[in-house]
Amino acid sequence: MSGLPLSSADLHAVLAPLDSARPLPARAYWDEDVFAFDQAEIFGRSWLCVGREDELSRPGEWLLAPLTPAGVLVVRGADLELRAFHNVCRHRAATLVDGACGRLDHLECPYHGWTYELSGALRAAPHAPPGFDRGAHGLLRARAGALFGFLFVTLDPGAPALESALGDAPPWLSRPELRSLRRGRRVEYEVAANWKLCVENFQESHHFPRVHPGLERLTPCDDAVSWGTGGAGGKRGAGGPWLGGIMDLAPGAETVSTSAARGARPLVVPEAERRRVRDAMLFPGLLTSLQPDYLLTYRLTPRAPDRTLVVADTYFHPAAFVPGFAPGDVFAFWDAVNREDRAICERQQRGIRAPGYAPSAYAMVEDGVHAFDGMVARRYLSALGARTA
Repeated sequence: MSGLPLSSADLHAVLAPLDSARPLPARAYWDEDVFAFDQAEIFGRSWLCVGREDELSRPGEWLLAPLTPAGVLVVRGADLELRAFHNVCRHRAATLVDGACGRLDHLECPYHGWTYELSGALRAAPHAPPGFDRGAHGLLRARAGALFGFLFVTLDPGAPALESALGDAPPWLSRPELRSLRRGRRVEYEVAANWKLCVENFQESHHFPRVHPGLERLTPCDDAVSWGTGGAGGKRGAGGPWLGGIMDLAPGAETVSTSAARGARPLVVPEAERRRVRDAMLFPGLLTSLQPDYLLTYRLTPRAPDRTLVVADTYFHPAAFVPGFAPGDVFAFWDAVNREDRAICERQQRGIRAPGYAPSAYAMVEDGVHAFDGMVARRYLSALGARTA
């Protein structure tokens, strides 16, 4: 396979039934050519979550998504339309904005002053030659949309429409009330591991007793049930690009936090589901965990074969934001869990390049990992077919 040093036999072995499947080859996690393929053919052709709708609620508000070296600028226009542009001036390619977010009424290049409307149209091009067609030199577009309260961007002009691409989402994420959640905190950090290791770690819970004893006490791994894995062979089931899991809280626990108590925080789920945790992964890089009283999201952006940027957000019911609101027990708990996950994924990354190492088999409780790896293998096989056709 040109540019992707994995064999068809290795990839088909991933798609065998769980009890006989073989995990992705070790090269899939450290090889530069595989990483380049992941960037171009997986992340470059998928709808990627870049934030939440409420981050761009007013005209002129923007955020910069780290989907390319320059970033992709997502803007709420004066007409309230959501648009995405490559953060690049059409004159000499200088980046237009710095930072993570802001608000403005137009875009102006800091190099030579070319200016653009929020619609992306070129407004002024100082010293342009006679007859220069400003209408043909607006900002380079990407596609943007919103669904379930999340903002999405795709770099692929041929990608299916957002609603069809992300259809059949877990029912708990499509509830209208989740759109009104407010962010309580954002944390960014880098994991010295391949992005696939980070997702695989999210897709199973039988590491809890050894890696997360605090989490195991609150959500015992023996009670975990997978969602959307599609059964034998890891075929995509009703969830389409979604995979998930459901866990019940241990007796006496009201939520997942250092105190295990919800206190005055309002529920963000129906009363009948107040003792349940629901996790969901949107392929390739959005991880979500819906707790009784808050929503966690993790957005993964590959930086290198062995480096992944993680943006972690925590959202609460809007009624929680009153004087005295102090969710420190939630933040402290997940800071510890995230450190533990980061350390174990980095331990894997260090070991996976050992001479002669090859993964042996999936544990029989790793149906979620198997299903995710199947999604990856199918993308690789699709490229193999396209390049050999």
